[in-house]
Amino acid sequence: MNVGSSEKTGWPDDAATLEALLGYWRAPKGVRRAYVAGPFGHLHFRYAQPEVPERPAVVLLHQTPSSGRAWEGVLARLGQTRVAIAPDTSGFGDSDGPDEPVGIAEYAEAIATVIAGLGIGRVDIVGDHTGAKIAVEIARQEPQLVRKLVLYGAPVYSADQRNAQRDLLAEIIREAGAPLPEDGAFLAEKWHSLRTHYAGDAPLALVDRDFAESLRARDKAWWGHQAAHSYSLADALPQVKQPMLMISANDGLWEETYQAAKLVPDIELVHRADWRVGAISQHAETLTAMLRKFFDDEPAMAAPPVVVSGTDGGPGINRLFANSSAGQIHLRAAGRSGATAPPLFCFHMSPRSGHYFEALVAALSADRQVFAPDTPGYGESYKPAQRLDVPGYARAMASMIDGMTFETVDLLGDHTGTKVAIELAHQRPDLVRRIVMNTAGVYSAEEQRSWQSKMGTIDVQEDGSHYAALWERYQNLNRGKLTSDQIAFRFFETIRAGPCMWWGPHAANMYLLGEVLPHIEQEILLMCSDEDSLIEPSRRGAALLSNGRYKEYAGLGNSMLEDRVAEVASDIDAFLRS
Repeated sequence: MNVGSSEKTGWPDDAATLEALLGYWRAPKGVRRAYVAGPFGHLHFRYAQPEVPERPAVVLLHQTPSSGRAWEGVLARLGQTRVAIAPDTSGFGDSDGPDEPVGIAEYAEAIATVIAGLGIGRVDIVGDHTGAKIAVEIARQEPQLVRKLVLYGAPVYSADQRNAQRDLLAEIIREAGAPLPEDGAFLAEKWHSLRTHYAGDAPLALVDRDFAESLRARDKAWWGHQAAHSYSLADALPQVKQPMLMISANDGLWEETYQAAKLVPDIELVHRADWRVGAISQHAETLTAMLRKFFDDEPAMAAPPVVVSGTDGGPGINRLFANSSAGQIHLRAAGRSGATAPPLFCFHMSPRSGHYFEALVAALSADRQVFAPDTPGYGESYKPAQRLDVPGYARAMASMIDGMTFETVDLLGDHTGTKVAIELAHQRPDLVRRIVMNTAGVYSAEEQRSWQSKMGTIDVQEDGSHYAALWERYQNLNRGKLTSDQIAFRFFETIRAGPCMWWGPHAANMYLLGEVLPHIEQEILLMCSDEDSLIEPSRRGAALLSNGRYKEYAGLGNSMLEDRVAEVASDIDAFLRS
C-alpha cells in the first residue's frame, strides 16, 4: 500500500523562504520567452512589450558566463512602453552554440541576424561586459541597425592588464579541461570568488541565481572569455558613430571603462561607485530610469511588436514554449503536425528536465508528434509562486495540452513523471488515451521514510556550502551506478531548478499512487529495469493495474529511457500503435 502524508515527513514549511528565494528566479510579470532560428541553431530570448509600443525596441546583452535572466527586472520595466529583448548569447543560457570557439564578431553576427529577422527596425542596444563588446561590434558591422548604445562596463586595458588576462584565461582553460573532483569544495571556492564581487547588501537569492547561471556553460564557458579577451575596444570604439552612454560601476571595470570613454567624443559617462556585480538586477528600477532618460531624449519611430511563431517542425529536436496555468512551459519536440497518431507527451523524473528525453523523443517521432515538457519549476519552465503537488503538476500539464488544442494524447512518465501522468489520466480521462510508465512508486512506510532521508531541501548558505553539499550528495548516491560525467550532468540539471529543485521529489513521495492506479481505465504499459531503485515498488504497482501489462528489463540500469533507448523504444512504439 502507498503510504499517506499524515505523519511528519521532514519536509520544511518553507513558503516564506521560497518566496524570498523565488523573487530573483521567477520571471517578472510581462516577461515572456521564445526561440528563433540563429546561425548556430536555436537562439533563445526573453522579451516584454506593450500591446502598442511607443518607442524603438531595445536589446539587452549579458556578460560571460551568464544569460539574459540577469536582465529580467530591467526587461519588465522597459517593456511597459517598448519592445524589449534579452537574448542568450550563442552557447550560453538556452541558446545553441557553435561547435568550436568563435570571436565577438561571430557572436555579434548571430544577434544581429536575429534582430533583423524579428522585423523590429532600428534598435537601441545595452551591453554588459562581454555584452558591451558584442553591442559595439553589432554597431560596427550593421550601423543601420543600431540607433543608440549603452555600454555597462566597457574595458580598455593596458598592456600589463592584457598580459595578466592572458595568464588568467590560460588558467581558466586548464581548469575547464580537468576532471571534476568528487569533493564539493571546488564549488564553494567558485562561490566565494563570485560572492566577493557583490555588494554587502546584495540579496543571497540573487547571488545564488547568478552562480547557478554561471555554471550552465560548464567546460565551454571560457569560449566567451576568450572572445572578449581577443576583442579590442580601443580599436573598435572610434569606428562607432551612434550616440553612446557608458556606465562605469564598481564591478571590476571601473577605471577600464573610464579609459574607454576617453576614446569617444561627446560620450555621456555615468559613474556608480555604489554598484557592484549584480547591480543590473539589484538596482533594476534605477538603471531602467537611466536608460529611459538616455533613449527617450528625442522623438523616434516606435518598433512593431514581436510576433513569436512556434517551432518550424523540421528535422531534429525543436524547442518551444507553451502557456499553462502555471506559466510558460518549455518543451522539446519532434515530428510533424498532422500525423494520424495521437501526440505523445513525456513527463520527466525530478529534479531534472525534459533534456534527457531527447533521444527517446527522436526515436518515437516517425509518425507522431512527441513532446518532452519541463515540469513547472524545472529546466526552463516558469517557476510558480507556490510549491506544487502531483495534482497541481497534472493540472498545469492539462492546461498546456488544452492550449495546444490537442483533443487526445498519449502519455509517458518516468519516476515522478509517472505519477503526474497517472494523475492527469485520473483527472482527465477524456484527454488521455494510453499511458507508458517507467516505474511505479507504490511505497511501503519504510521505503517512504528512506526516500525522505535521501532527498530534502538544502538551504542557501552565505559561504556557498549548499552547493558543495549537494555535489557530494550526488556523488554518494550515484557512485558506481553512473559515470562521473553523468553524475555531473544530473547535478547541473538539478541546480537549474533553484529553489524549486525538491518540489518534485516531495510531491512524488506524498502522492498515493497505490490508491489511484487501480482506478485508471486507460491501457497502461508499466516498464522497469531490474536495476532501478524503484524495482520493488514497481512490482507492487504491477499487481494493481486494472488494464495494463508489466515488462521488466534485465541489466538496463536505472536510467534506461535516457541511456538505453534502443532497447526500449520499439516496445513503447508497439504498445502505442496496438
